[in-house]
Amino acid sequence: MANETFATTIPIRITNEFLETTTRETTPSMLQQTQSTVTGSVQNTLGEPLIGVSIQEKGTSNGTSTNENGTFSLRVGSKTAVLVFQSIGYIPQEISADQSPLKIILQDEESVLEEVVVSVGYSKVKPDELTSAVSVINSEELIDVTANNVGTMLQGKVTGLQVINSSGQPGATPEIRLRGVSSINASQQPLVVVDGIIGGNYDPNDVESITVLKDAGATAMYGSQANGGVLIITTKTAKKNENMFEARLTSGFKTADFGNMKMMNGAELYEHHKQFYRDYIVGSTENSYKVDLVKFYNERPLSLRDQNYDWMKESFRAAPTTNAYLSVRGKSEKNSYYAALSYYDEGGSFLNTDYKRANIRANSQYNFSERLNVRNNLNLSASMGRSYNYMEMYYTFLNLPWDNPYDENGTVRYVDGNSPFPWWSRDKVNPIHTVENSDHPSKGFDANYDFSLDFVITPWLTFSSSSRLSASYNKGTNYFSPTVAGEHNGTGFLEESHSLFYGGISNNLLRFEHSFDKHRINGLAGVAIEGGRSEFSGASGRGLPEGLRVLNVVSNNQQVNGYFNRNIVQSIISQVNYNYDSRYYLTASYRIDGSSAFPSGNQYAKFPAISGAWFISNESFLQNNPVISSMKLRASYGVTGTQDIGNTRFLGLFALSSQYNSAVGAIPYQLANPGLTWESKHQYNIGMDLSLFRRLNLTVDAYRNLTKDLLIQASQPPSIGFEVRWENAGNVTNTGLEIGLDAEAVKSDNWNWTTGLAFSYNDNKISDLPSEIVRTTSRSVSQIYRNGGRLYEFYMPVWAGVDTETGAPLWEKLEHAENGDVVNRTTTSNYAEATHQEAGSALARYQGGFNNTVRYKNISFQVSTAFSQGNKVFSNDLRYVFNDGNEPYYNQVRRPEGTVVWSKPGDIATEPSPQNAANASEPSTRFLKDASYFRIRNISLAYDFAPSLLQKVKLSGLTLAFNVDNVFTFTKFLGQDPQTTIVSESFTMPGVADFKYPNNRQFLFSINCRF
Repeated sequence: MANETFATTIPIRITNEFLETTTRETTPSMLQQTQSTVTGSVQNTLGEPLIGVSIQEKGTSNGTSTNENGTFSLRVGSKTAVLVFQSIGYIPQEISADQSPLKIILQDEESVLEEVVVSVGYSKVKPDELTSAVSVINSEELIDVTANNVGTMLQGKVTGLQVINSSGQPGATPEIRLRGVSSINASQQPLVVVDGIIGGNYDPNDVESITVLKDAGATAMYGSQANGGVLIITTKTAKKNENMFEARLTSGFKTADFGNMKMMNGAELYEHHKQFYRDYIVGSTENSYKVDLVKFYNERPLSLRDQNYDWMKESFRAAPTTNAYLSVRGKSEKNSYYAALSYYDEGGSFLNTDYKRANIRANSQYNFSERLNVRNNLNLSASMGRSYNYMEMYYTFLNLPWDNPYDENGTVRYVDGNSPFPWWSRDKVNPIHTVENSDHPSKGFDANYDFSLDFVITPWLTFSSSSRLSASYNKGTNYFSPTVAGEHNGTGFLEESHSLFYGGISNNLLRFEHSFDKHRINGLAGVAIEGGRSEFSGASGRGLPEGLRVLNVVSNNQQVNGYFNRNIVQSIISQVNYNYDSRYYLTASYRIDGSSAFPSGNQYAKFPAISGAWFISNESFLQNNPVISSMKLRASYGVTGTQDIGNTRFLGLFALSSQYNSAVGAIPYQLANPGLTWESKHQYNIGMDLSLFRRLNLTVDAYRNLTKDLLIQASQPPSIGFEVRWENAGNVTNTGLEIGLDAEAVKSDNWNWTTGLAFSYNDNKISDLPSEIVRTTSRSVSQIYRNGGRLYEFYMPVWAGVDTETGAPLWEKLEHAENGDVVNRTTTSNYAEATHQEAGSALARYQGGFNNTVRYKNISFQVSTAFSQGNKVFSNDLRYVFNDGNEPYYNQVRRPEGTVVWSKPGDIATEPSPQNAANASEPSTRFLKDASYFRIRNISLAYDFAPSLLQKVKLSGLTLAFNVDNVFTFTKFLGQDPQTTIVSESFTMPGVADFKYPNNRQFLFSINCRF
């Protein structure tokens, strides 16, 4: 090296005639005179040295990294060089090399996120200023799960938030409940607010963060729409003064998860049928109690044992899933923008089902001056998919494995009662043939445009306006070819429905802020108005020519229907926030809502709220405490309401569905109630936020929510002429406890382990109902609402086992005294004599999740779990697949371990004799199951490429990941899935499971590239 020389050509003189140059030798010692050596150290915000930080001379491949002491030394080309400091989990920095030594402090990304304001109501506050029960989930905590909705992504991550994936159908959205259920008939879904405006549409890929508002201290700002809590969705915006591109592709496949619903194969069913031929006649003295094998083999040929068509395997198949996302964002002094394109394609695991969605979002902000800025947000989405008919799923589970839907040529068979070949299944229907000759498509389009502006009137007063125009259109079709079996054979069926919505919302507020000495006060006051119109039309008919599927060719049974709804909500909004010395915080709000859904005189309601916090750790006696990093106590009270009750429930309605003298006839349909008013929820909350050692964060909240004036259908005297009328009567009280724990269990140079626990308890009690209400569905399953009871309480005979002498089913029979007390408890084999009793609620008392992330250098491993305990589910499908032989031509579920079928006197059995099982499959607690579960929700393994490698290909980030969703569920529940709907509607009862589209297990690979 000492003898090396470098040839350098240097211009010496320029004339009009020639360029004269000379070549001279440059030694390494001469070159070093233009270079310099930069030394320094890199630390985090706690003063701890950071090891392995990448230091790169910008625009070159020259670089190094910090050693075990967090120090470095790097020779650079000149003192004007710029050094780029990068480390995973920290915000990159660019520093000039004109000074040495350098002391660099990198901020971790999480601490920077905490400094970002949190959207609460119509205000934005720093996390330290929160006085209410609020949870914030950022986008990085959501992307471990791939779905078309954020509800599924939130499961097990937020205290008090219950997420139920009640269907695995492509495009299905989960049911979300926040702090339990507080109404019998009103909607319980949380209010969704997108970018500060109620309602809106978005794609999960565009979400920056989700703020969950739980108590009325925060939700009362949304008044009559916040009974179910509030989810505030904040979409992405630019953060840096440079263009940033991100491309992410996730692809894989999913398979149906049948849980413990394992159906019998041909051989198992064959052996199971033998017990139907036992020599037992009730009351006879000549019973041998043996299986009559001669009769059995005569009616069940031995060849059936080897006939084993797997309906589940053929009807449910692995299906592809793709989620693609491309975005760009940038920022300058005047302007910032974010634009993204997303495409989601979810194949259905069940035949002929799928869902596709494309979404475009564009967010921009322009600062005209220091006093005026405007924001424009546009979201466009289009979707299309194919659904299924319930009976197709029904027959897939129930058809016998002895039947093959394909003939010897592989052609799908048409099956009916006249088919010339044997068909053992009870109903002569081949569901695969029906699927291939029917279709259930849907399509939709949605557009949202937001315009917002902030104008600074004075240094302490700002005018803010935010408005949205929205429109959506959806079309659904049900088509059955005339070639299908069953009721549509020979005629076919076609039904089309169209729905259109358009509306708008505008919020106009004056915001003020003033500080003096240690006092700070801010707030807002203004008005809001929103309205919309929904239009629906549909038509159907039969008599379709084969091959045609348009309405103008239907020849009979034509039906047309249509209606519209419109609503207006007007509001006055106000809020004041006070802060003294960053120790004492007080927030008060007051909202008045007026809704067209109520009669004159009851159209306006008031929703006050007050909340406060004491930031104890900012007191002098706790400042700089080595153990308690932060500690805050909170308390709140407020009132929210429900105006989402439908637009006509207070009106007297007539049905124009008949004729009189060839003219339209009107029939009284609904009894008017001019006194109908709002349901109101009075909410009390106390909480504590505690941080220890800067590594462990604990949040505890306790609440009591009282919902008054429940909207119910109250019974009327016979003289009125109506059985029921919509009235306000009764209360529901929800009490609960929430515990959230986050900890950085291990933090070292190469290892990092973070863990989080979300635990919630909720219980409810009904009071002040005028009388008991028993609701029974078409499946004869009942639930009772009574004073002192719980919502969604099952009401049915209690299963008492099997009579050891006769093999008959037994139920409990109670005798009551005049005061209602139980004086005697016996059993009966007569179902009609069994006593209906309360048997458990469909609502879980305990739920939450446990989540862990372990990182070693550039590799991270994450496990997310969810659990639920304390609720019951009536497994209605067991009435068919666990039916004791009363329906022998339905396939059966494999019996769990310990199942004993009665076969002779003296047997201690769990299931009755098939020869003496009358009404054994009728609704009772026999099929009411404990729905507790613990689910491994997601497992993710990811690798982040080092910045030093990526700079060579001009990338700022590259992540490869492998994910498994819905990994495994630990449960004793006998059925498909303990996650069952808790929606109460005309044809749906909370907690009743019945051959649903199964949830799916997903295996996905993703690549995320940033540049």
